[in-house]
Amino acid sequence: MDTYSVLYSSSHRTGLLSGFQRLRDQKKMCDVVLETGGVSFPCHRTLLASSSDYFWALFGETTAERSAESVNLSALTPEGLEAILDFLYSGWLSISSSTLSVVVEAARYLQVEPALSICELFMVDGLTIKNCCYYANLAEQHFLLNALEAAHQTIAKNMAVLLKESRSDLFALNFSSLMTVLDVDEIPGVKEVDLINLSLDWLDENGPLPLLKSNLLLSRLRFGLVAPSVLSDLSHGNRAMATPLIRSQVTRALEYHQMGSAQPIGQSKQSTLRGSSSVLLVGGGASADLPEEQVLAFNLSSRTFSLPGFVLPLRLRNPCVCSVGGFLFVIGGEEGKRCDDGEKKFIAVSTSRQVWRYDPRFNHWEQMESMLERRVQFTCCVVEDVIYAIGG
Repeated sequence: MDTYSVLYSSSHRTGLLSGFQRLRDQKKMCDVVLETGGVSFPCHRTLLASSSDYFWALFGETTAERSAESVNLSALTPEGLEAILDFLYSGWLSISSSTLSVVVEAARYLQVEPALSICELFMVDGLTIKNCCYYANLAEQHFLLNALEAAHQTIAKNMAVLLKESRSDLFALNFSSLMTVLDVDEIPGVKEVDLINLSLDWLDENGPLPLLKSNLLLSRLRFGLVAPSVLSDLSHGNRAMATPLIRSQVTRALEYHQMGSAQPIGQSKQSTLRGSSSVLLVGGGASADLPEEQVLAFNLSSRTFSLPGFVLPLRLRNPCVCSVGGFLFVIGGEEGKRCDDGEKKFIAVSTSRQVWRYDPRFNHWEQMESMLERRVQFTCCVVEDVIYAIGG
């Protein structure tokens, strides 16, 4: 019995496309003309049908276009159609930021999925602060999910800059993308009141919208992160804020602000901070005699230390530190003070029983009820929202 080998030649496929391209350039053996915007493109029906589901259906056995000499594609621009035809004939897609939208539109209309994939990769690789809102709208319109997700991440990450320099781009952002961005847990450097004002301004720019849609948008906001006085001012005189759903969320936020020491165990999504995870280094210092009030933050993503913008309310050495519900608790330790009795200056150190709570929502320290006794060099842990002080 004879044996056979099956070998593949990639150069044959390349040569085949080159041959078709040469015939197209010379306008030889073209059996159909595609027209749009007053521009004609002689083509080969067989190549089009084998490369595009749209053309496969268009040139089917029962269609009028099967034997038509010309086909009008008025839904496309000449630039977009030419780019896709060049891709079908050569495998190369010419694309730039200025032609992206018409090329994507043509690729989607003609159902050329490989060209769409290239466009999506171009968008993901080229995302910047300046184009992220535009790319989000384009990706949402044409169901380019990877590019859409990347655009949302870029918008959330750079929201502080966009609010300051490109509010018009944010106002042009599509409804679905704005909702998705407002659902993100990490929007660094942005206060929640700024997101509320953005949402209300967006509704004014793009409205009037049905109250159901405005409810869907505003319910993504975290009213518990806004001071009660500011929240009340925002609620007055705004139709979108007056719906029963949003009024109930504002009421719950105001009730949360009145919970006092019970706030850490009354957390919900509406009172949870948007921010990146970090590790805090609290107190201590270079001097063994006099501790510092400084707090350092270590960002887990960038792996860098920075000053978080607040310090301890007193100088402490060897305190216990824990977190409950997004609040920072600093407990006990040794408090150092500079003293002067008139004759000499010295440092007095005393063991503390104080408990301090830091609220990062409003950059505020509050002294809580003290421990039953003074403690230093002890351990604390949190079990089911209860802080336990152990040993020391």
